[in-house]
Amino acid sequence: MRPFLAFDTSTDHIALAIGDLDAPGSRLAIADFRAPRAANTVVLLAVERLLESIGLAPAALAAVAVGRGPGSFTGVRIGAATAKGLAHGLGVPLVGFGTLDAVAHAAKAEGLIGVLGDAMRGEVYPALFRAHAGSAVRLTTDRVARPAEIAEEWAALDERILLTGNGLAKHEAAFAGGLGERATLAAEGVRTPDGESLLAAAWAEMGE
Repeated sequence: MRPFLAFDTSTDHIALAIGDLDAPGSRLAIADFRAPRAANTVVLLAVERLLESIGLAPAALAAVAVGRGPGSFTGVRIGAATAKGLAHGLGVPLVGFGTLDAVAHAAKAEGLIGVLGDAMRGEVYPALFRAHAGSAVRLTTDRVARPAEIAEEWAALDERILLTGNGLAKHEAAFAGGLGERATLAAEGVRTPDGESLLAAAWAEMGE
């Protein structure tokens, strides 16, 4: 067994997980919780508790994976700095994965998925994914855009689409109006990364 740690602090919802590099698809422990503007004070303690829950010492980790955003600038910075410090201190590889990718995996859906991260200032981080049989393949690169612009682009695809991401809380009306019946909204509880989706995104990044 080669356990690895994955976590994301890019949103107000912190997610953590421990997987096994020797068993892609497995999960040894997962946790997620809301911590608005508190990642810097809780993430290391949460990592420690997660490891303790399955009787692992930090020295047992074979790698560290972290969400690289896009998301809150402060949250991404805290996650990256924490992951870099852990990986350097343990002398293990560090891998970054897309936060929006983890959100797409959290949807556990089939077909076209549109992830909308909250970019603040009336904008979103949009990304399209094609999901099938447990995988979520990214179709677009990260960018920042106005909700109305993205709603128009996605409406032109003329295809049913599942919308998810923490950007929906502010901009649901723009997408409901622009896409009409072609859009389905993900439940609020799956619009942010969770422990299981972190592992899926990390394994996809590592080519597993």
